[in-house]
Amino acid sequence: MNKFQRLFQGAKPIIGMVHLKPLPGSPGYGGDMEEICRAALADLAALEKGGAHGAIVENFGDVPYGAKTEPVTQAAMAHIATRLRAASALPLGINVQFNDYEAEWAIAYACGLDFIRVEVFAEHRMGPNGYLAPCGPELMRLKARYPRDILLLADVHVKHTFPVVEQPLDFTVESILEGGADALICTGLVTGKSPSVADVEEMKGLSGGAPVIVGSGVSEKTVRDYLAVSDGAIIGSSLKVDGVVTNPVDAARVARLTERLG
Repeated sequence: MNKFQRLFQGAKPIIGMVHLKPLPGSPGYGGDMEEICRAALADLAALEKGGAHGAIVENFGDVPYGAKTEPVTQAAMAHIATRLRAASALPLGINVQFNDYEAEWAIAYACGLDFIRVEVFAEHRMGPNGYLAPCGPELMRLKARYPRDILLLADVHVKHTFPVVEQPLDFTVESILEGGADALICTGLVTGKSPSVADVEEMKGLSGGAPVIVGSGVSEKTVRDYLAVSDGAIIGSSLKVDGVVTNPVDAARVARLTERLG
């Protein structure tokens, strides 16, 4: 059993999203940190009540994202992550948009989180956030300086970006896994859009047995199809009230989706 399987106790996990409202340092911040914390705690509780196996905390509301976040934003995320960690024993991860791997490792390390999501580990990507260089070499050295058993979930051809230089999929997968990632994430082009089942199958065939997680677009209707060929799914939009990504998590929708796996 690999580290990913041990963390999720052998299940093919449904990993829900705790999408944070705009934080200090972002254009949309409303001035009330306690309101942000309450919403995050409610979303995590709804995921747990519905039977999700884990959750990722993300500064979803901080649009437009930059490649680096301000210290005040990182401090706010650490405060919220600490409260979420105290409220639940579910495996928890962190994703600091966009690809702020230093902040991700620091928050996970300091707050006792279980994994981080890294968007650009071994590729050169371009998008609305600017040019994104591969962070694998720096991240692995950071991990060596501050060692802890925190899993690295790395995107392949991450959504919302395009390649600066085209890389063959097999080369990219090998580079990510050789670089030290614990699992691969296969996404569609944007949030809420899924890759094809064939895309997931292809990546799984190249992974050498490493876990492959579907990272976008999975719904109650499609979850069985995707988990038949993958090792888990990260789900945001379809677990929200009315399936709208900016709405709170709906425990009933979570339950209906997880029941499909029974």
